Amino acid sequence: MALITPTPLYFDDVILTIDGDDYAPAASKASLDPAVSLTRFQGLKPDADFPASSTDWSLGLSYTQDWDSSASLSRYLFANQGSEVDVTLKPKSGSGPSFTMVLHIVAGSVGGSTRTHAVADVTLPLKGQPALVEA
Repeated sequence: MALITPTPLYFDDVILTIDGDDYAPAASKASLDPAVSLTRFQGLKPDADFPASSTDWSLGLSYTQDWDSSASLSRYLFANQGSEVDVTLKPKSGSGPSFTMVLHIVAGSVGGSTRTHAVADVTLPLKGQPALVEA
């Protein structure tokens, strides 16, 4: 049996391109999240067991709200609601794989708590599943 030694990912130098522009400086979180649905039909015989599953993917983002800059992530999401766009998430700039996907754009929050930076969280559903692209 082989001993598999990990190379832990330190998530601090990310590339997050949405429709060709890198929005990583505005984001504090970017995570590809699977939501697995499982269903099962069990018939009246012991071997009549038919499990099935499906996975829906989403990209979860936390980001700073910036309504002053015309090219900000806040404005991009607001202006492009309902669009499907190409996205690349590269967890480590300069090495390692990337994940490419097509996202359905939804807008994030506007406003927030007093005396702090306004941040927003948004869940962007993928069309299909992400593709792992080796470096």
